Amino acid sequence: MVQALFDELGKWDFSFDVERDRDVHLTHLFFAHPSSIALTKSYPYVFAMDCTYKTNKYKMPLLDIVGVSSFNGSFYSCFAFMQKEEEGDYVWALERFKKLLGHDQQPLVILSDRELALMNAIQLVFPRTAHVLCVWHIEKNVLSKCKSQFESGKDWETFLSTWTNVIESVDESSFHEAWHLLEVQYKEKEYVINYLKNTWLPFKERFFPQTKIASEKLRVTHKFQIPMLKELVSHVSFFALGELFKQCELAWIDYVLGLCTGHFSRTMGLPCAHMMRDKKDGTLLLDDIHPQWRIDRSFIDMDGGVDTNGSEIASLLKRFHDKYKQMPLAQKEDSHMRIAKLVDGEIPLTLEPNIHPHKGRPLGSKKRKRDSSTTSFSI
Repeated sequence: MVQALFDELGKWDFSFDVERDRDVHLTHLFFAHPSSIALTKSYPYVFAMDCTYKTNKYKMPLLDIVGVSSFNGSFYSCFAFMQKEEEGDYVWALERFKKLLGHDQQPLVILSDRELALMNAIQLVFPRTAHVLCVWHIEKNVLSKCKSQFESGKDWETFLSTWTNVIESVDESSFHEAWHLLEVQYKEKEYVINYLKNTWLPFKERFFPQTKIASEKLRVTHKFQIPMLKELVSHVSFFALGELFKQCELAWIDYVLGLCTGHFSRTMGLPCAHMMRDKKDGTLLLDDIHPQWRIDRSFIDMDGGVDTNGSEIASLLKRFHDKYKQMPLAQKEDSHMRIAKLVDGEIPLTLEPNIHPHKGRPLGSKKRKRDSSTTSFSI
């Protein structure tokens, strides 16, 4: 069955890698489609990582890596079945993902849930990458742990609004102010305060607001035909133009802007209203826009740079053939033996993965699920 899977992956030109244990049972499988590799190399900036639960026959976790295009749409980058959800398993998968990105290429941002083993692996494999936690998933976990501590739905909604102000703070001072307010208002909720303080506050620098990722059509509306954006139209995505237009409106409304925190520019890679006001010529340039939002760049061929048509091998064989003609007889015989050994060599045997005990609660158990603050999320 495993060999049939490998044959199918090869048939459709997937790039894949495997790891076996000492008894040649499959323990890890990494795979990516050529089109996904092409997109990964074209948009190597922002990725979300999600380890879904073990619902397959072999109870193997599936790491799902998703990228974000210039249109603010998502695409599948690659997948990895792993033996466990431990740091070493994640490192193995991320090392293969790193090869897809190319030499010394690291994402700008990786988004995930609070999976400590994955967080550690990201730091090891991509030390220059900013790792952030999605606010939506934080709130999902807070809901499962804290809602039962509130008597009415109205009380819960009020608390959630206060907590949202904490995790969506744009700078350190506003964060401390919002957290102090929450502590004062809910000082009698000792369990809730301790849960937030011990589980989430240690990672407060990694909070990242929920961002809507959706598909869009290539279109340019009349409202974007303004001097500030004229150099960008047809060069950056409609989504980026829309965000820039909102900042333009803020920049030219007749009132004084507040102090610039830099939050918009840092998180979006686009000029904010303050920067627009400082533009002496009143026009944004392409250099002001992060490459993530460009749609005029040359895209990598949809084979992802992978040797799908045998072109690399053909080129290599041609070079060898030319060199082979100039070899002395003994070297020709040695080369012939080496090539024959490669061609006639057997593919290493790979057995099906061992089925490991389910990590969750035993069948028939009425106990509650494990703490969802450390479980996976769905994108």
